[in-house]
Amino acid sequence: PENPSSFVWVTDLTKTAPYWNSWYKGMSSKFLKVPVPKLLLLAGTDRLDKELTIGQMQGKFQMKVLPAGHAIHEDEPEKTSNCVADFLSRFQIS
Repeated sequence: PENPSSFVWVTDLTKTAPYWNSWYKGMSSKFLKVPVPKLLLLAGTDRLDKELTIGQMQGKFQMKVLPAGHAIHEDEPEKTSNCVADFLSRFQIS
């Protein structure tokens, strides 16, 4: 690379396209079934599926919406850190 501290993709991600749907199939159900306290950080609720919407209303997990782009932790690092720290403290995980 031109800049020695920059990253370069070495994998052609388009070759994984046939597998994309299977990666996410059933993910909401699996997430909800995990018997531990859960925090879901989102940039928006527009893509929240029915299963997660119902689970959130039933209190099966804590949800925080941080207006940000695709990478919440990069766009809002301090807010993300505070959300995680509050969650860990609330459930006495740390």
